[in-house]
Amino acid sequence: MRRLAWFIALLALTGSARGQTDFSYRYWFDNTPATLQTGTADGETEIEIDVSLLAKGSVHALHLQGLDARNQWSPVRTTYFFLAKTISPGGVVSRYWYDNDLTTLKMTSPINGLIDLDISSLAVGIHAVHYQMFNTVGEASPVQTAYFFLAKESDTESVTARYWYDNDEATLQTAPTTNGLFDLDISHMDIGIHAVHYQTFNAAGDASPVRTTFFYMDELQLATLSCRIWIDDEADEAQTFDLTGEDIEIEAEDLSVGMHDLHVILLDEYGLQLAEATATFEVKEPTVVISLNSLIETFCSGKDLDFSRVPELRAYTATGFRKQNGDVMLSRIYDAPAGEGLVLKGEPGTYEVPVRKSYSYYANLLVGTTESIVLTHTSDGYDNYLLSLRDGDYGFFLAEDGNTLEAGKAYLHIPSEKVAGAQSLRIAFDEAPDGVESPLEETEEKGAIYNLAGQRLSKMQRGINIVNGKKVAVK
Repeated sequence: MRRLAWFIALLALTGSARGQTDFSYRYWFDNTPATLQTGTADGETEIEIDVSLLAKGSVHALHLQGLDARNQWSPVRTTYFFLAKTISPGGVVSRYWYDNDLTTLKMTSPINGLIDLDISSLAVGIHAVHYQMFNTVGEASPVQTAYFFLAKESDTESVTARYWYDNDEATLQTAPTTNGLFDLDISHMDIGIHAVHYQTFNAAGDASPVRTTFFYMDELQLATLSCRIWIDDEADEAQTFDLTGEDIEIEAEDLSVGMHDLHVILLDEYGLQLAEATATFEVKEPTVVISLNSLIETFCSGKDLDFSRVPELRAYTATGFRKQNGDVMLSRIYDAPAGEGLVLKGEPGTYEVPVRKSYSYYANLLVGTTESIVLTHTSDGYDNYLLSLRDGDYGFFLAEDGNTLEAGKAYLHIPSEKVAGAQSLRIAFDEAPDGVESPLEETEEKGAIYNLAGQRLSKMQRGINIVNGKKVAVK
């Protein structure tokens, strides 16, 4: 028995029912009933055709029918093939030409049974392509003809199609095409074998020839389908999902930044594969968008953030408080764990800060708020302060009972005994101005303090405390 390779998936062309484990078929050659053969597909997608008794070096006709679930034979499908005397797949060549114009004839070698067509010289419109196959001894298959529409790139989306079923023009519908494909509405179709007739139209109204194909409509419901999904080459980690009409969510947080392939296989209720597809998607670096409305603000994020990649936006924690002069010490950090209370400094604008896993821990007097809260000025032995701009300078001011702090902000939380009821506290950035690596290395005096403008404060300036709205020098 010899198998004809071009009959792969032949059952699907003759109306096989998805999910049927037993599917009967029959075929015969050249209008000769004596060559009639029958068989059962047993759920396979290929059948073997016995051509051992056919004459070699001749063209033959194969007639094929399938028996559906209602015990009815499908329409007869006929195809022609050339049975060569010597089969030499590696030596097969083909030739093709367009529109009955032999000056367009070209020769090529098929790859896996497919041939590449050069359409660079063709004008926009409908064309016919004629092609033949030759074996190593020069024997040729019959000429086959197919039609296609060549659109301008700008016309691709303007191509439309019309189709109807079973020679019933009352079913006629039109549909737009996308990348040469269009959707068929089969919601009203009865169970059984149907013919669909279709043609396409370009923007100028030129129509392609009517083409006809057959399909089988069964009772398969969405709830009986499932799919297997995996990413890249991790097929051994594929997940199976039932199709219930709900969206399927795929966890992608652990994927590396860059391009990835999503593979999907559609399965029927028996676990047999119905279709497969692969889509490419890009994983971009995750970021959190921060809108800074003033030079300095408090902030809190629900994600770990990496500020080292955004040097124009600086992040600080409150590392200490100097009681003698009322300074809140703010130290710059580069990686901030989720929920950390921060002070941000930078030009007003929008910043995208990368999300990056942080393993840092900070002793921080700032308390972050991931949800809106209502503050009191004192709670559990601590005084609470809110950042504010007053009299042209930024500072922390004692919260009033009932002050609301929105989500994504922070407040200062200091033991009441340390601040002694101070109404306001100053901000001291424990860092050098731009261009100086460390204030402790560049100054003679250890523990030098810099203000918001990056200027080092004198001893007298650092000794001024604001108590109850009045400046008091501390010696």
